[in-house]
Amino acid sequence: MFRRSLSASNFIAAIVLSMLAIASSPRLFAADDKEADESWQVIHLAGQRIGYGRVVIRKVTRDRETVYLTDTEEHVSIRRFGQQLRIQSKTHTEESADGQLLSYDFEMKNPPAQTTKSSGRVEGGNLIIESTVGGRLQTKKIAWDPTVKSPAWQERSLSDSPLKPGESRSFKTFMPEFSKVVTVKISAEDYRVVKLHDGSEKSLLKVSVFQSILPGVGMRVYLDEKGESLRTEADLLGMVTFSVPREVALQEIAGEELDVATNTLIRIANPPVGLHDRKSAIYRVNTKGRNPAEFLPTGGTQAVASIDDETATLTVSSIRPPTNIQPSRNEQQEFLGDTQFLQANDSRVQEHARKATAGSLDPGTIAIRMEQYVYKELKKKNFSTALASAAEVAKSLEGDCTEHACLLAAMLRVQKIPSRVAVGLVYADRLAAFGGHMWTEAWLDGKWVPLDATLGKGGIGPGHIKLADSSLADDGPAPVTSFVPLMNMLSNVTIDIVSAE
Repeated sequence: MFRRSLSASNFIAAIVLSMLAIASSPRLFAADDKEADESWQVIHLAGQRIGYGRVVIRKVTRDRETVYLTDTEEHVSIRRFGQQLRIQSKTHTEESADGQLLSYDFEMKNPPAQTTKSSGRVEGGNLIIESTVGGRLQTKKIAWDPTVKSPAWQERSLSDSPLKPGESRSFKTFMPEFSKVVTVKISAEDYRVVKLHDGSEKSLLKVSVFQSILPGVGMRVYLDEKGESLRTEADLLGMVTFSVPREVALQEIAGEELDVATNTLIRIANPPVGLHDRKSAIYRVNTKGRNPAEFLPTGGTQAVASIDDETATLTVSSIRPPTNIQPSRNEQQEFLGDTQFLQANDSRVQEHARKATAGSLDPGTIAIRMEQYVYKELKKKNFSTALASAAEVAKSLEGDCTEHACLLAAMLRVQKIPSRVAVGLVYADRLAAFGGHMWTEAWLDGKWVPLDATLGKGGIGPGHIKLADSSLADDGPAPVTSFVPLMNMLSNVTIDIVSAE
């Protein structure tokens, strides 16, 4: 029926791909049909075609048991500030006739970053997962719940027993791209006349979809009488996918590729000068249909007060790293570990940390020096990578805000300074607009202190609006969840500057 979210890691990939709940319902073959069946989709964002998807299902017999083999691939091409970003992902799953996951293989390519891979197999009541991020292999074992379904099972189940208007269902499924078990809830509403890719109109059953890994993101799937999806919509940047013939899906993108970075900028009227150097600023934030106070965090640099159901006042204050302080000792231990994205044990990361520290023992001074070091050393601002791990950045010394943030966070952990990454908006003076951004936070003197190695100003001023943070822990929430508030903000928001001190 509806396909799982396309894989991607943080920031722009999370904005675009992780939200693409492609409705790739393949036409299921008859019981005696031994031929593979396939379906194709075309992906649109902000009214422009950005890529395509393909699903192939085969049914085989192994040891007298029926096994379903599903292969999914997605291809997306967009631009970020003029630079091309291409992401390809492929997933292979094997499941039993009743939907139990047997094994999977997942691969995502986003050159020039190294290929991300993950594979798993159910064995002895456990799911054994092997994943490779930034060239480093990691194996883990998690207890397996046999009621959790394969990601391809939902299409077959809804074909066998189509939804009726007013009916709801809920089930758990495994998403290989996140290595997570998530809850999916579907609710059928009524039949609506909708427009398809070729311009024709058809009466289809509207189904609302909720995935626990993407809270607050509205998705709608439109099904025909056979339970096949012909159109899918998501409340993010005008994303729509259509089921189409193969030749349509494979057509080349006409004209220039969509520049997601410039298309999602939040323009400001009467922009101030030198906002990042001010002590504080007061913003009026309006999000149509939602209360911004629901996803604007309070604490640290920010204070939020609701005005009405769609408007809030946000006060942002400058915080600079304190110096001459004591180490954190046993505080915030969960933010010190070596992870797949923050490889504090990597030799290059450790060498950069040693050079940046320059012999200092004061955590505040170390944090400032590291911020300046990453700012100066990452000379090539590469927007073609969605998210590279700290180890990759330590080797290439290139990237955008996500790469600056990850390398700095890993370097801080080398020096036993707890760190995490923050996601939100940053004001760009030359564009007079806010855009999506990632930076770093360090635990200094009993509080989280923001650092931005992309700007290198020794902390941040009121030009940063924080929406979420993440430790990027291997066993923590999927990184994409940190970007959901950002996606909601970029979709439909206005920001006015009331005052700036």
